[in-house]
Amino acid sequence: MRLNRQPPILLAAMLLIALPAPALAYGGPGLGLGIISAVFGVLGAILLGFIAILWYPFKRLIRRLRRAAPAPRAQPDDSETDPDP
Repeated sequence: MRLNRQPPILLAAMLLIALPAPALAYGGPGLGLGIISAVFGVLGAILLGFIAILWYPFKRLIRRLRRAAPAPRAQPDDSETDPDP
């Protein structure tokens, strides 16, 4: 007998969930701008996170390349170091 009562109860529960009552709330321009700025903030944080993950290995590679091959110093030519005539 219990099995016969379950489908009407489930049907009633599904109907109550499917038909929500209105919230009767006001979403003004301040709420919209707040949501937009929050979305931009989250997207900016994700973008900066990816940039940080990609930038530091390149930065370390550039430092290694600079330390491995120092630039040769310019040697003065004879014409530049003429003694006083």
